[in-house]
Amino acid sequence: MPNIQVQLRRGSTSDHASFAGAEGEVTVDTDLDTIMVHTGGGAGTGIRLAKHSELSTGGGGTVVSIASGTGLTGGPITTSGTLSLAPIANLRALGNVSGSNAAPVAVEIKDDDTMATASATSLATSESIKAYVDAQVAASTVSKYSTGWFNNTTGLTNGTNYTFTNSAGTTDIVIDVFVADDANGTNAQKLITDEGGSTSQVLYGGFVTDLTSSNFKIQLGSNGYLAVTSSGGYSTVNWNSGKYFKAVYVG
Repeated sequence: MPNIQVQLRRGSTSDHASFAGAEGEVTVDTDLDTIMVHTGGGAGTGIRLAKHSELSTGGGGTVVSIASGTGLTGGPITTSGTLSLAPIANLRALGNVSGSNAAPVAVEIKDDDTMATASATSLATSESIKAYVDAQVAASTVSKYSTGWFNNTTGLTNGTNYTFTNSAGTTDIVIDVFVADDANGTNAQKLITDEGGSTSQVLYGGFVTDLTSSNFKIQLGSNGYLAVTSSGGYSTVNWNSGKYFKAVYVG
């Protein structure tokens, strides 16, 4: 190392507090064993340079302030300090709903079972989602109803109509009529209808008439009904031969 010695002005920490160095002047703090770069702004306005021991791990240095940013809280941070999320309002979450890159903001979490307050910039609780879906499913559930096997106690009569309560409470239903040998549904088959060109009188089988939200009628054919035989053909059977029928409807 060349034998050249440079000696800067020096003084204690208290000396520096009252010393007004020229802009850019460098002095030595003999208490702290570091240097001070002066700004020319008057007494005590110099900037002290940190020592390596103060910056290295285990040096015992302390960050005296921190720019925590949105949503964070903390500081001064030391080796045992923490940086935490700042408290936010109830039913809020940090997120970005801008549709592009953006800083996180507090996003509202809605607990609305009807989804009436739905928003493109909010979230929903799992409970409210389930409640809404359950309500929609319940409102759209298809229910099935049946008149039960019927023969008017003493038997049915060709050409007669019978009135039943429409338990669905609406005319938006689909009705199928089945015929069987007894009240247990023995040899049940779906009724085949032949209206014979008439809208008021069915010749074979039966059809639904006078459908309202509270009632409907089953009109029996004047000539009985057409039953499917074991060979796949048809045979004519009178309604007054002890047969049973029932109407099954969904809506």
